[in-house]
Amino acid sequence: MENRDFWLYVTYGFLAVFWIPAYILIIRRGMLDHSYGMPIVAMLGNWPWEWIFGLNLASPCPVVWDTCPERPLQIANFLSMFFDAGIVYTIIRFGREKFSNPFIKKYFYQILIFGLISSFLIQYTFITEVGFPNVNKLIVNGQVPLFLPGDSGGSYSAYILTFAMGILFINMLTERNSLEGQSFIIAMAMLLGNLAAFIFIAILNELTPFLNVLFTLTMIVNMIYAVMVYRKSLELGINPFTRW
Repeated sequence: MENRDFWLYVTYGFLAVFWIPAYILIIRRGMLDHSYGMPIVAMLGNWPWEWIFGLNLASPCPVVWDTCPERPLQIANFLSMFFDAGIVYTIIRFGREKFSNPFIKKYFYQILIFGLISSFLIQYTFITEVGFPNVNKLIVNGQVPLFLPGDSGGSYSAYILTFAMGILFINMLTERNSLEGQSFIIAMAMLLGNLAAFIFIAILNELTPFLNVLFTLTMIVNMIYAVMVYRKSLELGINPFTRW
């Protein structure tokens, strides 16, 4: 058990080490390029998820991790929420002018507010209400329930989001046909952060066929995006390893 805890701390640490710098670099590139580096729909899903766990509206601890250090995990999610606010700032500052649709331009800020509130309500109820089949016969409070209570540590909702984000980043790159707000370093940080999250869930023995499918598809789209950004960098005469 102690050995498992050690590796859980390590993998969660790597998750934070890759994703938090990714947020910082997305903010930096957005400010330098006068744009935003995270697709708006991705932000609408990602930021409210971090409210829920960063503000401890739901426990960030998986129900099967009895010795989970709840406060450090909450702090990590709070930091993600804090840095994600910088991404939201770039969207507020530069996003409206990126649209030609007159309706979106007129009601841009109202749409953002409605999207954030809707995303929060959907995710909060999903995370706190939905239980998933306990296919691995995991022990919870000394029993083996048929369903894991709630969305255990946000695993299911998180991987649904990361898969959607992977698709949205590819779409953003193809629509812009440039590296505006993006870099190969950011793409690799996101990919490695998602890989660390998968290893974390695997150590918990929480993997199910559904999560395995989500992880595999997420890794595929993350790798496709990284390759696309790498090739676009070379096409534009930019060193992929020096553009931060």
